[in-house]
Amino acid sequence: MQNFKEVFRYLRALYRYRIAFCVITLLVMTIIGVYSFFKPKMYRADTTVFIERNVIDSLVEGIAVTPDLDERIKVLKYAILSRELVTKALIEINSNIFTKDEAEQQSYISKLINRTDLRIRGKELFMVSIVDPSPDFAQQYINTLVGLYVEENISAKREETYGANRFLSEQIEVFKAKLEAAEDKIIDFRKKNGIYFNVDEKITLAEIRDLEKQIEKIVLSEDTYQARKRQVRQQLVSIPETIDTVSEAKESSRLGEMETRLSALLLRYTENYPEVIRLKAEIEALKQKLSEPQNQEKKAERTKFTTLNPMYQDLQSQLFEIDAELSSLGAQKINLQKAIAKKEKELRDVPAARKELNLLVQERDSVKNIYDELLGRMSQSEVSKQMEIGNKAATFRIVDPAVLPKVPVSPNMLKMFLLAIVGGVGCGVGLIFLLENMDTRIRDVEILESAGFDVLAVVPNIVEEGVVRKRRIGNMILFLSSCVYFLCFSGVYVYVIFIR
Repeated sequence: MQNFKEVFRYLRALYRYRIAFCVITLLVMTIIGVYSFFKPKMYRADTTVFIERNVIDSLVEGIAVTPDLDERIKVLKYAILSRELVTKALIEINSNIFTKDEAEQQSYISKLINRTDLRIRGKELFMVSIVDPSPDFAQQYINTLVGLYVEENISAKREETYGANRFLSEQIEVFKAKLEAAEDKIIDFRKKNGIYFNVDEKITLAEIRDLEKQIEKIVLSEDTYQARKRQVRQQLVSIPETIDTVSEAKESSRLGEMETRLSALLLRYTENYPEVIRLKAEIEALKQKLSEPQNQEKKAERTKFTTLNPMYQDLQSQLFEIDAELSSLGAQKINLQKAIAKKEKELRDVPAARKELNLLVQERDSVKNIYDELLGRMSQSEVSKQMEIGNKAATFRIVDPAVLPKVPVSPNMLKMFLLAIVGGVGCGVGLIFLLENMDTRIRDVEILESAGFDVLAVVPNIVEEGVVRKRRIGNMILFLSSCVYFLCFSGVYVYVIFIR
């Protein structure tokens, strides 16, 4: 309820100060309108450039060498907005800035660079634009700047290709002479020393290094087997060689285990293997004991007897296998050492003249490799040059040159119109709010009652009919004049925005 009272209070204040409100509102609107009309108009000119990649690029990939377009795109902003290129564009359009001193020229060019906008869209398009009070200058400057960049880009690529071609031609001649001289040295050396063959020491050294690596692997394996052998021996010390068997049923079970182990050994070794022979003897002895006639007394006497420990036997078998592997590795190592000694002897027996011949051959091969590489690069360079002559490489193509701008981009008259309305009304409301709060007169009985004063009587406001009539006429004149002014103000903006 209190909020509604405040609203009505300010509405009454708006009515009381209606003349001030209308004057301030229309005055502020007029000031903003005059400012928008007299503010310098700015025009935008922009040029769109298409980065054209020719289909031939993919066909000659790996054959021809073309300038890296991606790298050019990365430095595009710095290249097109360089001080040198901007200066050339200004000279091209005969700018009058060069009639001034050098300090003013540098300042003007720096500001021009900052006002020139470059936007890159993906890897196919980029747009160069500028906003300037002169539409003619904006159009000429942007078109000239982009045209110079495209022209210099094409010239730079061609000069780079031609320069590479010339350099490769010179280097090919140089290395061709070196290759012929190296061949002549080899021929003269062979004739002088009677050497018509060559021993490749690199292959021999590589074979020796390979044999040494094999020996290193064998030594590593021997160390592994030695460690395993020590571990098995430690286990043999802690395990008894024989165990006591206390029943005939266990003897039969033991016989089955021994026969199973014998079958497994025969799968890996022959019958002459020591472990196989020993196991067969134990099986025969155990079978004989089980087949003898028994009576109760003998049976009681044989309820306990001693036999070999199977775990002990298994460890012994492992120990035999480790010894066999160590013997095999030792034999392999000896053979490899003999092979290394033979290779080293071959190297020591190579004559000094043959070593010198090897050096000459290596020198000739090194020059020949460079010469062959240069010939390959020359072929690529020739294809690249033909592509540049025919303009078949990726290039920058202007697809939308800047046209003479007719409509200014600044100031935005629609925004200025809305700003004038909002600003005028806002200033009028602010003035009413300020005047109302500065007015200390009491206009409502409720204010006195809320302050604790007793109101005994209220003297009514007596208004004459003539005064009321004049006030109504004045209000109507104020309202109509304000409306007419606002309509005229809006009509001017409508004409500028939508008609002109």
